[in-house]
Formats: sequence, C-alpha cells, structure tokens
Amino acid sequence: MKVHPPRREEPALLETGQLWEIATELRPLLEQTARAGSTTTWPQIHKRLPSLPRLHTDDQCVLLWLVDEDGQRGEPLLSALVTVGDRQMHPRFPAVAEQLGWTHPAGTRLHTAWSYEVLKAHQHWRHRR
Repeated sequence: MKVHPPRREEPALLETGQLWEIATELRPLLEQTARAGSTTTWPQIHKRLPSLPRLHTDDQCVLLWLVDEDGQRGEPLLSALVTVGDRQMHPRFPAVAEQLGWTHPAGTRLHTAWSYEVLKAHQHWRHRR
C-alpha cells in the first residue's frame, strides 16, 4: 500500500492592499534578478523575502501582474523571470502576460517567445540601477 503525504491546503487569498505591498517588495527583487541575467522560482523568492506569506497560486499570478503593471510601458515583462524547475517557463506566465497585453508573434512557439522575453528583460535591466 502506497502512502501519500497529506496534501497541503492552499492558503487563503490575500486582500488587494496586501498584494500591492508585496508587489512593491517583489519588483526590486525581480529587477535584481534581471540585472544578474538570471531567473528565479517561488521557493527562491520566499528565501529572499522571508516575510512573504505562503501564497495561493492565484495570488502569485496577481502579484506578477501587479509587478509588471507597475512598470513603464514597453518594458519587458519581469514576470517572465519567475520559472519552475530548471529555468522552465512558469505554466501560468502566458495567462499573466496576456492580461498585460503581451502576445507572442504568430508562427512563433510560445516557449521561444517566452525565452526572448527573458532575454529582453536581462538586456533592459543590465545597466539600470
């Protein structure tokens, strides 16, 4: 008989004000990640922002949307830098990006367009302070 560990319940959704506060902390962290030419994951974000509460997956998406919504028009999407596993596109990135008006060019694979967005974020933030 195979024993499965108990499933962790999703945390409760946060209030809008709390999400804005967290997004304000998260944006500089993602800018640093871009300057470093890197990507990050939610577990790594939690290590770098120890005060960050456990987040519902819907709140993670809202936070990424808020981070990019707060940027300048035309800036590459910092949300592209949040990955899963070994630098793989987060499965919810396309939905977050679409909400922000991002579309990948017709005839281009989604993963290719995402990789290009990551590269653009790295180049955009490389020399900004």
